[in-house]
Amino acid sequence: MLASLKRLWQNPLTAYYLALVILIILAWFARGFLSLALFTIIFIYLGNAAIGGLERRLPLPHGLMTLLVYLVFLGILVAAFAQIIPPLVSEASNLPHTVERLIQTYPQLESSAKKLMTNLSQNASVVSNGKAIFTSGIGKLSRLSSGVETIVLAFFFSFIFNLTKPQLQRFVHAFTLSRFAKLFVPMGQLIATFVQIFGTVIETQLLICTINTILMVFGLWLLKMPSLLILGIMVFFLGLIPVAGVLISLIPLGIIAFVTGGLLRLVEVLVLVALIHMFESYFLHPRLMANATNLPIFVTFITLIVSEQIFGAWGLIVGVPLVAFFLKVFDVNLTTPAATHTKKSAA
Repeated sequence: MLASLKRLWQNPLTAYYLALVILIILAWFARGFLSLALFTIIFIYLGNAAIGGLERRLPLPHGLMTLLVYLVFLGILVAAFAQIIPPLVSEASNLPHTVERLIQTYPQLESSAKKLMTNLSQNASVVSNGKAIFTSGIGKLSRLSSGVETIVLAFFFSFIFNLTKPQLQRFVHAFTLSRFAKLFVPMGQLIATFVQIFGTVIETQLLICTINTILMVFGLWLLKMPSLLILGIMVFFLGLIPVAGVLISLIPLGIIAFVTGGLLRLVEVLVLVALIHMFESYFLHPRLMANATNLPIFVTFITLIVSEQIFGAWGLIVGVPLVAFFLKVFDVNLTTPAATHTKKSAA
């Protein structure tokens, strides 16, 4: 019995798959920190890529280069929000005047609105549902503030990681020389594999956001919307947030459209956003993700649907790299042509 267990432990695949099981268990217990972990990985990957690219061109110390890169990142974010928020506040302040002009143009709207409010206030079920919607809205606002806090923490953690990367490499290397090195080495390999695949997906998501932003700005230009540069910056940054980014961007876009062009322009903008979102969801996202991970488009499409149901909005980002990761773990080579495989089988 002991001899069998010893032979089993000496098999390299045993330690490899045991490390995989341990990582899955740890990830399951840490699922409450999924957003923080994923944002941190994204910032670490982007920061590390920028730092590595600059270090090959500029002979500066690693710490100074890291500080410069993150200051530039922070400056871009601050400048973007400084350009976005004032026009939105200005347009929002004009919203009451726009509603007033709309009522003056169509007086019947005021009487219809009063009748509707009277009927709704007398309906007990509507009142109770309204309270539930209000409570849900407060909860979503609190989650939004929590999301901002998560992004700030992830940005800070990624900065510390990239700043102390040499020390962390020595720390991790010490585990590979420990008594349980046979377990820690495959764990490190698995983590590195997932981060590499996830990084490829993040690069693809950035490309998708760029294409969406170009299409959105072009559509807004056709609709003669003002402040195209500011709206483009806003659409790009919010596009990095799966699903929720589209819904959040609808609020400022809807306000500006209604203030500058009334109900007609508001409807036009809503139709434009819906069309671009459908183009992204049903064509662009599955196609580019399939190309990035060598998965068939049908498999990518099904993965996006299933993972969105399991993981929520994050499933649109995590689902495809998880499938690609497990295929690599089980040594499924998707780059081998089918014809070559057939010839080998025939031989």
